[in-house]
Amino acid sequence: MARMDITMNPSLGEVNTSAGLAGKVFYPFRLSGEQDETRVRGEITVPADFAVRRRGEQGFHVQIPYTPLYKELLVRLRLDNGTGHPEYVINSANNTTWFPVYLQDSEGAMRAIRLSEYETVNEEGRYHLVLRDGCLLLYSGDTTDLEIGAAKYQNEVFLLKALPGNLYQYPTTGVGLIDFLHGNFENNNLAARLQAEFKGDNMVIINAYMDSVTGELLLETEEKEEQHG
Repeated sequence: MARMDITMNPSLGEVNTSAGLAGKVFYPFRLSGEQDETRVRGEITVPADFAVRRRGEQGFHVQIPYTPLYKELLVRLRLDNGTGHPEYVINSANNTTWFPVYLQDSEGAMRAIRLSEYETVNEEGRYHLVLRDGCLLLYSGDTTDLEIGAAKYQNEVFLLKALPGNLYQYPTTGVGLIDFLHGNFENNNLAARLQAEFKGDNMVIINAYMDSVTGELLLETEEKEEQHG
């Protein structure tokens, strides 16, 4: 089985991340069409046991498409009770069924946000809403996760780029390809260095050659199966 690891962009040295949506349920949202000069109204359908699910301010997720309206959003939470008769969560702060949507800054202060500004919180329209003090606080619905994938290619690139001494845990590891760029491929001991370094990483070089157009070193490798005994 191919080795798996945290994936990175070998050229930039940046870790690849994903939105972390696994296991998240997004409740349906719709605009009701009701609006005045400053506010527009919408509705989110939530489970009948919503009051129990949100205990502890865990919040819930919703997908709200980009809407080019410079107006604040008021939301009511419709319980999916299966009866066909509308029933809504009551806002205990004002004894109505409507909840304003706010942002909370780094100091904890809440401020209004317009629908057209929501994409500054999440470009894909995925949001996490937390019910607090009679309003819904808006957060991004994405949770940054590290991507895990096959590591063979990136390991090859990092081994080629690394200079001995760059990796403090393995001070002798690294081909240091930049030191060989202006040398003769056949006479500068690069082939032996490649074989030794890749063997140390449990890989075998099947073929290696230089692209005459780009000057890029191209490798054909395979991973050795680990011996368990």
